[in-house]
Amino acid sequence: MTDKQLTDRVTEVINNDWLTIGMVVELDGKIVFEKNEADVFPSASLIKLAILNYVLDQQVDLDAEFIVSSKNSVGGAGVLQLLSKQQWRLQDLLALMISVSDNFASNVLINHFGMGNINCYLQANGFSATRLNRQLMDSDALAKGIDNVTTAKESLRLLSMALGHGKKVSRWFANQQSRYKLPGNFDESGINIQVFNKTGEGNQIDHDVARFVVGSHTADVALLTVSTADRLNVIRVFNQVGQLVATDLEAHL
Repeated sequence: MTDKQLTDRVTEVINNDWLTIGMVVELDGKIVFEKNEADVFPSASLIKLAILNYVLDQQVDLDAEFIVSSKNSVGGAGVLQLLSKQQWRLQDLLALMISVSDNFASNVLINHFGMGNINCYLQANGFSATRLNRQLMDSDALAKGIDNVTTAKESLRLLSMALGHGKKVSRWFANQQSRYKLPGNFDESGINIQVFNKTGEGNQIDHDVARFVVGSHTADVALLTVSTADRLNVIRVFNQVGQLVATDLEAHL
């Protein structure tokens, strides 16, 4: 389909009065669709993309050992809080933060590298909206209105930067366990589309930022949403958008 046809069909899917969205679609590096791309949303777990890029750009030893104390553990997504091992390599904590969206691992990294340093990095690299303002699962801060934030445009750039760090990092996204949103309609169906993505979710919040690869062609999609509707309807929007983009990408072969 043409870029206009894709845009028209995506618009039909997302045009719901019960859904607030920020969205960007790029095909082979060309922006073909944007809507509210600079609007600020609660980031949910997309903020982990900012933490990841900060750490990787410090060029620190990824084999460095971290002692993780269970007394600082938090719940929510992840497995670190369930494991008895206390000594972890930095790259293992990063892998957990991305592939299973581990909140405890994320907080270990925030405590070590510093929230202020991460925000200075974001500002220095042109991220005017994305900010890390609280630790993951900090309900007290959230109750005070303190939250992490990002935009569709900036979260997509963060994903692209992370994937630019090579095969090891890309594998963390390729083995992402939350693949039920943008790639949900075709994932594990036998269709030859590589998916690298990171999701985020919270109360009335659902996000997904993904790269689809077919042959030498790529599609980058960021879809950030806030909605009070039945969550199944929201997830269906992600599935339909992802299917439209994937179908268009395959047609380029």
